[in-house]
Amino acid sequence: MKAKWPRALIQDGWGLSVCFVLLSSLVLVVIWGITMMHVSSEKKMAMESASGESKNMAAILASNLNDRLDRAMLYGSVANKVLDGDATAAEYLNLLFNGDTAYVRSAVFDAEMKLRYSSSGSPTEGGFADLIRQMHPAASNDSDDAARKVGSVVLGKAEGYAWRIPLLISLNSPRNNVHGFFVAVLDLGRFLTDYQKIGDGYRISVDGASGLPLVTLSDGKLIGNTSEGIVSKSSGNENTHSLPGVSNYQKVEGYPLTITVSMDPDFIVADLTQSHYEYIRYAIVISIAVVTLTLILIWISYHRKKLYQRLERSEREKICLIEQLEKEKTRAYQLASHDYLTGIPNRMLFNELAAAELSRAKRSPNLYALFFIDLDGFKPINDTLGHAVGDLLLQSVAQRLCASLREYDLVARLGGDEFVVLLSDIKYQSQIADIADKLVKTVGAPFLNIAGHEVCTSLSIGIALFPDDGHTVDELLSKADTAMYAAKKAGKGAYRFHDSGMRGAHVSRLPTGTRYLSA
Repeated sequence: MKAKWPRALIQDGWGLSVCFVLLSSLVLVVIWGITMMHVSSEKKMAMESASGESKNMAAILASNLNDRLDRAMLYGSVANKVLDGDATAAEYLNLLFNGDTAYVRSAVFDAEMKLRYSSSGSPTEGGFADLIRQMHPAASNDSDDAARKVGSVVLGKAEGYAWRIPLLISLNSPRNNVHGFFVAVLDLGRFLTDYQKIGDGYRISVDGASGLPLVTLSDGKLIGNTSEGIVSKSSGNENTHSLPGVSNYQKVEGYPLTITVSMDPDFIVADLTQSHYEYIRYAIVISIAVVTLTLILIWISYHRKKLYQRLERSEREKICLIEQLEKEKTRAYQLASHDYLTGIPNRMLFNELAAAELSRAKRSPNLYALFFIDLDGFKPINDTLGHAVGDLLLQSVAQRLCASLREYDLVARLGGDEFVVLLSDIKYQSQIADIADKLVKTVGAPFLNIAGHEVCTSLSIGIALFPDDGHTVDELLSKADTAMYAAKKAGKGAYRFHDSGMRGAHVSRLPTGTRYLSA
C-alpha cells in the first residue's frame, strides 16, 4: 500500500499539481511571513529606541527648565537687597548682561507698587504692575513657600513674543510682611533655541496646564501659540495634548508646565527603509523563483502523466498481446498435441506423455500396459453412411473409452480408426484382461443415434506389457500392434496379449464365445 500511493500520485497529474501549488503557497507564506515579521520587528525596535530616547530628552529638558525657573528665586534674593538700598545689587539683575538668555526682562517693585528697578531702563512697567495687582491678593507671606506664579503672556502679539511668560515672586521682609515684588519674563523660545541642533524629525513643545502647547520647536523652527491666562503653581494638572509619532511627556517639577518630545514615525524608520526595500526585494526574487519552480514542476508532472498514460497504454497492449500469444500458443499446442476431431491427445502428445510415464514405471513395482485399439468395420460404415457419421462415431468411441478408464490412464488417437491406451500402476496382471474385456463390451454396445443412425462396431485390442514386451514407447506400440492384428484374425471384437506365456491365465476370464489367438 505504501509503495503504491506515490506512483498513483505521480500518475495523477492534477493531484500532483495541486500538491505543488499547496507546497509553494506554504513556502510563499513562510517567506513573506518571515520578511514582514523581520520588518515589523525592526520597526518596533526602532520605535522602542526612539521612545526611550525621547523620554530621556523630555526628562533632560524638564530638568533644565526647572533649573531656569528656580533660578528666579536667586534673582528674588538680589531684588530684596535692591529694596534694602544696595545700589550695587541692581547690576546682578541685568539678566541678559549676565548671560542668562532665558530671561529677557526683569523689574523690582516695592510694597507700594513703585518701580525700583527695570532691566529695560523704562521709568514705568505698566504690564508688570497690572500683573502684581492681579496676583498679589493670592500671594503668600511664607518666605519658605514664596509665591511663584506662571502667568499668561502679557505682551501683545504685535511684539511677536507669544511664547514669553512672566514670573512673579513676592519679596518678604524679616517680619514676613510683603516687602516688594520681583517680576521677570521667561522666554521659552530662547530656551528651546538651545536645542535647535537636535535635528529633523523631533518636535519639542512646552505645554501649559491645559495641555495645549505654549511654544513648539519643530524641525528647527519655533512656533508660538496664544496665551493661556494666569495659572498658579500646581502639580495635579495632566497633559492632554497629543503629538504624532512617538511622544513622551515630562512634567516640570513644581510648575504647571510639561515638556513634550515627539518623533515623526517616518523619521524614525527612515534609516530602515532601504534595508526593508532589500528584504522585500529578496522576498520578491525568492517568490518569483518559487513560482517559476512550481510552474516547471507542474509542467513536468503534466508531461510525466502523459508519459505514464502512454506507458500504461503500451503495457495494456503488451499484456493483451501476451495474452493473445498465450492463447495462440495454447491453441497451437492444442492443435499440435490433441486430435482435432475427438479432443484427446494425438500421436505426438501420446509419445511424450507415455515416455514420461514409462520413465516413472522403471521405479514402480506395478505393471504398465499399452493397448493398441482398432475399430472393426469402420471403413464400410464410413463409406456407406458418410464421413460425417464416421467422424461422429469416432467421437463417441473416444468418449466411451475415456469414460471406461481411470482419470490418470492415457487415451490417444493415432489416426484414422486407431486408438491407443496406456494403463499405469496395475497391481495384478489379471486386472489388465478385465479392463480390456470392459472396453470391448462398452464400445461393442450399439450406438443408437449417430446422426439418426444406429451404428454397431467392435474393438480389436492388442496388449503389450512393460517391461516384458519392451522398454520404449515404440517397442510397446510395435508389439501391441502385432497383438491387435492377431485379435482381428481371431474374428474381431477381441483382445490379445503379445506375450503367449500369459495365454492360459486369460482364456479362462474371457466371456463365452470370445476367441483367443496368439500373437
